[in-house]
Amino acid sequence: MTLVLGKEKDMKNLLYLTFIILLLTACSEEFLDRQPLDAPSTATFYSNEAEIKLGLTGVYNAAFWARAGNVPDLKRIEGSTDLVISRKTDPEAQIAMGDNGPFIPGNAWSENSWGQGYRVVARANDMLEGMQRGKDATPAAAYAKMRAEALTLRAWAYFNLMVWYGDPVFYTKPLLPEEYETQVRTPVATVAKELYKDLDEAYAALDVAPADKGRINKAFAYGLKARLAMLIKDYPTASAACKTIIDANQHGLNPSFPNLFTLAGQNANAGKEIIWAMVYPSDNANISSWISVGYTPRQTLGAQSNNFPTQALVDKFECTDGLRIDESPLYDPANPALNRDKRLRWTLHMPGDTIETRMSVNASLPYQNPNQRFIYTIHRDSIYRWNWNTSRFDIIRGNPDFVTSSNSVWQFGSTGAVGGVGYVWRKYTDPAQYQWELKTGYIVMRYAEILLMYAEAQIEQGLADATVLKAINDVRQRAGQPATTQTSIPKLRQLVRRERAVEFAIEGLRLFDIRRWGIVLDVLNTQIVGAAKKPSDVPDKPSFGAPGSVQDLNDIPDYTTSIAKRISSRNELRLNTAKHLLWPLPLGELDKNKGLKQNEGW
Repeated sequence: MTLVLGKEKDMKNLLYLTFIILLLTACSEEFLDRQPLDAPSTATFYSNEAEIKLGLTGVYNAAFWARAGNVPDLKRIEGSTDLVISRKTDPEAQIAMGDNGPFIPGNAWSENSWGQGYRVVARANDMLEGMQRGKDATPAAAYAKMRAEALTLRAWAYFNLMVWYGDPVFYTKPLLPEEYETQVRTPVATVAKELYKDLDEAYAALDVAPADKGRINKAFAYGLKARLAMLIKDYPTASAACKTIIDANQHGLNPSFPNLFTLAGQNANAGKEIIWAMVYPSDNANISSWISVGYTPRQTLGAQSNNFPTQALVDKFECTDGLRIDESPLYDPANPALNRDKRLRWTLHMPGDTIETRMSVNASLPYQNPNQRFIYTIHRDSIYRWNWNTSRFDIIRGNPDFVTSSNSVWQFGSTGAVGGVGYVWRKYTDPAQYQWELKTGYIVMRYAEILLMYAEAQIEQGLADATVLKAINDVRQRAGQPATTQTSIPKLRQLVRRERAVEFAIEGLRLFDIRRWGIVLDVLNTQIVGAAKKPSDVPDKPSFGAPGSVQDLNDIPDYTTSIAKRISSRNELRLNTAKHLLWPLPLGELDKNKGLKQNEGW
């Protein structure tokens, strides 16, 4: 499969590109197996603008991280965090279980993610080295822009590698054969500061806001610089990078949060909120995403649900008065969807919601025309499916999502392979598209993140001025939440962290956040729970710990008093110890290079 961000439309060029990529890099997943640039077949490539463009497309191609069904890996990695539960057999679910699961060196995500990151690095290095041959044959502005895109994509790869593994193997030129087995790891802070220089150069040469959301622009370069700075707690650099983007006034918020996650909404990109997205080419029907197939409950005809929100996410959404559910008089445990932040229902579906989806390519009456419509239920052994011929809901016996059924997909037992906890995703579901052929791009960065990073970086410097409150409130008010007037630094820190959790759920940022905040062991040592097993037996509100505690200030719920009343998929108890603060390096890399040191505890 050749999947290209911002791809050329000429398929002959695309085939040529694939051939060139095979010459430039080896096919191994392990970066130390890469072929050097001085191989005879690449000695004259990058001699002109067209060849440099093809090489850059290859770097973009490597940066599209997706596997089965073209589902973005950044989305799946969310299943290793506290806000998501995936099928027990999925490697991200095994990571989340820590010492209570089969997460060992050799886990598929740990192995493959290393290879993916260094594939981007290797291709970018090949291009940046080789393109010097074509500099005189390429217009200066075009040359600088393509170099800037490669620098930014390489920095993005290193950023993710550092989030996952800590200190990376850092190299910025193609490796010679004798250098393969002599590489060592470089401290994260050192690498981040080196990448600042690349991103400063890139920012100067990149476009302000290209129409193609699949191409790197200025805002992404400095948004990435801010992410790197947040990772190493360099808050002045982070706030300065974000302020540059804000002051440029080229991006804003889309007035409709749900439209961010539909194809039509992304094509319009109101407010230019989407800064960079992994997009699926509109002119190739064979390249599409199955992301929402795994989101849709199995009472839908043709669905294969495998990834679900947890109760911990649900309970982070405030009530409409701006208070957490344990503090608000508006919260009703018997009707937990009532009086809540609108993003709750924009992000996920709760029992009783009406869902509309287009799941089958071949529309079939009476239940698809071309969409299916049903009332999402887990507490009755019936499916309430809309009949398009009679314009009413038919009641059909045998609901696979019935939580008390002996063969329910919720799987209470320890061997369950599916398992959710009563909720399904709404984000990225789009009733205007067939869910098996979804073309909605996966957002890597949007302007709301710039605002919240700016606010957080200022807060961490002890600043709580009007610009901080405005950045937070701009994001909150789109969801109808009341503006904050808070000036307490601990309370503002809590608010920003809560906002990031509810604003960016399933968008690939949660692991980055819990690691840099130092709360991995606080949020991942718990039993995963969900909705009430029986609506008539209402679970207690969770506890959020003593005022001012880590639990309180990070909105970490404790369900000790209500576990027996809640769905507890697979009886999953997660146990993460200190070694799980980072993933293990692939064993193959350690075998080849004795200079590399494994992460502590692995």
